[in-house]
Amino acid sequence: MVAAIRNYTETKQLPKKPFDFEVQTIDETLDYILEHQSSIARFGDGEAAIMLGQSINYQKYDPKLAEELKFIFNQESSPTLIIGLQEGLKNRFSFVPDALAFWRQYLEDYEEFYLDYCKNTWYGSTFISRPYIDFLDKSKAKSQFEKLKKLWEGRDILIVEGYTSRSGVGNDLFDGAKSIKRIICPSRHAYDKKNEIMEAIINHADGRLVLLMLGPTAKVLAYQLAIKGMQAIDIGHVDSEYEWMQMGAENKVLLHNKHTAEFNLDTEIELADDEAYLSQVVVDLSAE
Repeated sequence: MVAAIRNYTETKQLPKKPFDFEVQTIDETLDYILEHQSSIARFGDGEAAIMLGQSINYQKYDPKLAEELKFIFNQESSPTLIIGLQEGLKNRFSFVPDALAFWRQYLEDYEEFYLDYCKNTWYGSTFISRPYIDFLDKSKAKSQFEKLKKLWEGRDILIVEGYTSRSGVGNDLFDGAKSIKRIICPSRHAYDKKNEIMEAIINHADGRLVLLMLGPTAKVLAYQLAIKGMQAIDIGHVDSEYEWMQMGAENKVLLHNKHTAEFNLDTEIELADDEAYLSQVVVDLSAE
């Protein structure tokens, strides 16, 4: 263990862990989705915590949610649905110091969880929506965002997001989409309204690509939509990452007019009346 910690300090790289599964890179995952029109459910530290019986910011523990997440997590990645994991669990690449410290502690705390639960052959990368702020080498982020945008280029999309998310508002993230509809959900504890959200999606999808930005609930929705033959992409926090890339940020910067990923608890937001955004909202389920 001492040698492993020394390796962190000297090389800023994660030590190789004894995991038997493979995790694709960001580009490999995006290429696979583009080729197969796959859906993806991305599992991170929040989902792991809930599966272990803990509450997290924005989502209280719910035993039914935990069981659904465990079931989905055990699905084998396929052209229909990719199960996403953090590349840091397997691949050795460089992080900024803050992220490196997080990963060191995270792997200490959760190694047994992943050894117990990860039985599949391969996983996609959760970082398809987060290719920028945590990486020392940020040179690939622009091309990776451009590749991500190809998922919805020329397509009708349905964004399913929390009340304060406002993904794409104030930037050009979704400018390539043919049209945009939005379903607005509670910013906290969205799983309580899972059935209503799912009904709204079915009523308004109309063959659209569904983009999910709804924490752990997004994983459940992605799975349920995928088995119905609909393409659903779980891309939480994509908006913050895109904003940070555009401003060339070296650290996470507070966005004052919408949710900022992992920055605060939405206590300093000044929501503006954006007419284009409001015109896209077809269902508002945001009341908690």
